[in-house]
Amino acid sequence: MANELKELIVKEMISKYQNKNNYLIVGYQGIKASEFDQLRSDLRKKEIHLDVVKNALMVIAFKQMGATGIVGLLNGPTAVVTGMEDPVVTAKEAVGWSKKISALTLRGGYVDGAVLSADEVNELAKLPTMPVLYTQIVTSMNAPIVGVVSAFNAVLRGLATVLQAVKDKKEKSGG
Repeated sequence: MANELKELIVKEMISKYQNKNNYLIVGYQGIKASEFDQLRSDLRKKEIHLDVVKNALMVIAFKQMGATGIVGLLNGPTAVVTGMEDPVVTAKEAVGWSKKISALTLRGGYVDGAVLSADEVNELAKLPTMPVLYTQIVTSMNAPIVGVVSAFNAVLRGLATVLQAVKDKKEKSGG
């Protein structure tokens, strides 16, 4: 491959991955073409991309982007998996597919500036996604408010009961 072409490919890799904070590195040696097509198609539907890369060029690109810690994961047939902003979704999909296709091996990842081992990516995949976390936070913040409202309602119900009893008593006594 001519040096100019290699430089263009590295620049393309940098422009593609530079603005992404999350990458997963997978190996695909021995995967069947039909499995690979199914994998890519399913990931694409979920806005997750799997790109087969040439390791030597990807090493140069990652180094130029400052992601030097991840270059050790680039050995053998390699693909880079990138997704939306939520790294948990990407990790869940990659882990799920690595269980379905034994030839797809999870090597590790790079999430928000930290290099993750394959085990850490598996742990990341066990976390709830961002929308679920937002819901949990709102629910936990809402719980005390609901408690206060319930307490006020109980006091008001009690007051209404007392006032009704006073009214009933006055009506019985003719007052």
